[in-house]
Amino acid sequence: MSDGKNSNIHVTMHITEGEEKSETSYQATANFFEKDEKFFLFFDEKNEDDNAITKCRFEISDDALRIRRNGPIVVEQIHRIDQETNGYIKTPFGHMDTGLQTFQFSFTHEADGNYHLNLGYDLYIGGTKTGTYLLEMVIIGR
Repeated sequence: MSDGKNSNIHVTMHITEGEEKSETSYQATANFFEKDEKFFLFFDEKNEDDNAITKCRFEISDDALRIRRNGPIVVEQIHRIDQETNGYIKTPFGHMDTGLQTFQFSFTHEADGNYHLNLGYDLYIGGTKTGTYLLEMVIIGR
């Protein structure tokens, strides 16, 4: 019986918070498929510190990306290029509404057969910019 995983992903996230810059990279196996003119990507993200699992779901259409991360912290985001959108972050300490200003969003099928997702956005909490996030993802296989 298959576990439904049909792809490998390489994820890199560049975060700038004020003067602080950080980069996180990891690889995971994923379930990636197309349905009703949208692409869906499901994968588990493992926290290196405490081994907590966050279940990630990406729903990709021509003009939008919806991200749902469900784990110790729950994140819901919708990204549309050059548009302000709303989301939320739910932590053990409470619920925070977020604002997202997406300035980069592309999802392409490359000549090598892989899919590339690039996302850039500014995150606002309580009207204050908390950081700039650049996500690069390569989806291999399918």
